[in-house]
Order: sequence, then structure tokens, then C-alpha cells
Amino acid sequence: MKNIIQAEYKKIFFLTFSKVFLTFTIGISLLIGIIFAVTTNVTQGTAITDLSVMEVVSANMLGVDLASILLIIFTALTISREFTAETIYTSLAAVPNRKKLFLGKYITFFLLSIVVSILIVALTYLSSQLILVANNMSLASLADSDIRQFVFGVLLMPVFYCQLTVAATIIFKNSGGGIAFSIIVLAIPALINMFPDSLQKVFLPLLPQSAIHSLSGTAGAESFEATGAFTSMGILIIWLVITSVIAIFSFQKRDF
Repeated sequence: MKNIIQAEYKKIFFLTFSKVFLTFTIGISLLIGIIFAVTTNVTQGTAITDLSVMEVVSANMLGVDLASILLIIFTALTISREFTAETIYTSLAAVPNRKKLFLGKYITFFLLSIVVSILIVALTYLSSQLILVANNMSLASLADSDIRQFVFGVLLMPVFYCQLTVAATIIFKNSGGGIAFSIIVLAIPALINMFPDSLQKVFLPLLPQSAIHSLSGTAGAESFEATGAFTSMGILIIWLVITSVIAIFSFQKRDF
């Protein structure tokens, strides 16, 4: 498995495109977050100095949402390249065990998404501190349980959707399917919020984004999204397990 992970790592970073795209993802996400944080008088109609420390950090962390979408795109394009270029045959010749090859890809992107997520969230957190200092406000402290919970929840978002995209791209065997599936899963809560409360109460707690909101503490106590920490983690794991099992089954049965 170690050799498979190393090979998958080289496939990703052999191309200049990967390095440029990931650097762009980190940079643009940080920039967008800062823009959201310093323009609250326009976006929220409230001066930044009238916001709480948590609200400033929260506004700045909106850039992580963009990072998640860009990571979805990167993951789908990188994995689907093997199918479109037909280099998947070479990979299968080297690793005939398709389940093992899938797990190698899954673990590689898991590690990559963790590194990217930590970098983005850490830089965004530091930029939040600079914005707070520039406006003579109190610093955001990780000793504050609310801020710590929020940062942890935000960290999970790019990692989860990256893993979901790995499975989806294998299932659909193309980048379009992988991207569309993950973005629909990401965006579907907004659609469900348009339906009556009776439907929201049933479906919202089952969605990954609701689980992430609960884990980050942004789901209010009265919200239909709100679930316990263990339940929220369980929902995320179930989504990943189900999509991964379908992907492995599809990968094993399909002739390329």
C-alpha cells in the first residue's frame, strides 16, 4: 500500500498543473475570505467593529467554502485523467487488485486534503487575527471552545468533499460526474430549505453539510440541521462508506 500511495502522489505532483492549481486554491480562498471579512458593511450592512470576534472569523472562513469547491474540481480532474488518457490500464497492470488501487487513491487524496485544509484554515485564522488587530478588536483565541469547535468543523469540510469526489469520480468514470455529484450534495440543503418544515425536519439532518454545521457549532439549537457530535460524525462516515463501497464495486466490475 505504501508503494501505491507513493505512486499516486507522484501522479498528482508530476504535473505542473497540480502545483499551480493547489497554490491558486490556497491563495484565492485566503483572498476571498479576507474580502468577505473586511466588507461586512456592504455584505451585511454592519461595520466590522460592530461584529463579534466570532463573526469576523466566520466571515473570513467563508473562503474555505470556495476551497472545498476548487478541491472537488481538482480531485475529479486528476482522477478522471487516468480514464481519459487510458493510463488506467498501466495502473491496473501494476496493481491488478482494483480494491487496493482504489484504497491507495482514497488514502492519497485523504492525506492531501488534510494538508491543504490545514494550510488554508491556518492562514485564514492568522489573517483573521491581523484584521482584528487592524480594527483594534480582541484577538480570536483557540482557548475559546466556540472558536475551537468552529475551526475544527471548518477543517472537515474540504477533507470530506474531497473524499466524496474520489468515490464519485470512480463511479461515473469522468470528472463531470464527480464534480456534479459532490457539488449537488454540497448545495442540496439550500434547495431543501425551500420546502415545508415537515420535509426539512426529515431530510436536513441526513445531509453532510448539516453534519458539518453541527460539528462547527454554526447550526443553531432550533435548527433542523442540529445533531449531536457523534451523530454528525456518523452521518459523514456513512456517506463516505456508502459511496466508497459503490465505487469499489463499480471499479471491480467495469471493463475499461
